[in-house]
Amino acid sequence: MSTVLETQLSAAEEPERKATPHTAVLDPDRRKDTALKSGLIAEKDALYMAYHQGTIFRGHPSLSSLRLGDEIVFYEVTLLGKVYRALARPTPGQSPRTNHRDVKYELARAWSEGLQKDGWLLEPPTTIPNTPRALVSELHEVTGLSIADIVENAYSILNYRRHHGARYPDSMEPSGYNFKELFLMSVDTDGNTKLKTFYETPPGINPEKWTNFLRVLDRKECEPLRQYAVSSMAVGEYGEAGAMAIREALRLRDGGLRAAPPASYMPFIERFPLADHQKLERNVGGQRR
Repeated sequence: MSTVLETQLSAAEEPERKATPHTAVLDPDRRKDTALKSGLIAEKDALYMAYHQGTIFRGHPSLSSLRLGDEIVFYEVTLLGKVYRALARPTPGQSPRTNHRDVKYELARAWSEGLQKDGWLLEPPTTIPNTPRALVSELHEVTGLSIADIVENAYSILNYRRHHGARYPDSMEPSGYNFKELFLMSVDTDGNTKLKTFYETPPGINPEKWTNFLRVLDRKECEPLRQYAVSSMAVGEYGEAGAMAIREALRLRDGGLRAAPPASYMPFIERFPLADHQKLERNVGGQRR
């Protein structure tokens, strides 16, 4: 296509932008397939290579432990006594002798009354959420519950499993995995039920700086972060609003500042240096195990 014709394409015809390194994604491997504004993955992208179980490591596929049998799990959330999942599952009716690379998959939603119990299918989705905000919107559509009820009562079991060798927790409400704490979420109190998550860059703050802060917060270096948050460096580097956002994110993740003494005068990047060749990306809940 010529340069002249490319410049005449309307905005509606332009391909939707995809998530950037500073977009908080639930599954980093699907960042390039995630729409920037909606946080959703299209059906064809979600089903792409659904048969793939990861690189073989010490005789075992690296991703298979997070599957439910032949099904890929996109999210796994407990909410008021029920477990909600979005899955990619083999389309029924195929021959069991079909080569695994040729098996056809379809998207599905399901709910059950226990972490490892059979459940019931719901209306299948046409997209898959891959950001915290998109996940809340999905659960709002599926359950009909208010945004406030979801933020207050939902727990991400898939994130727990990623952090604990694919094992299920003993409780349907594992400590540390409530949406408020895990996704740094809150809902405003002025009656608009506006969802807020600190995995999105607060207004007026440099996205790269905020991604760097989230990187350290997700490493659970909360004590030195508390000291930094009440120091003059926090205001100098992030501004008044940014320093306040840091303190609020710490409160949601770790319960407050606890009268932390101010840190000595040292820039954030020197206090929390990046490892050599480390990519600065905004991921939620760590990598798959």
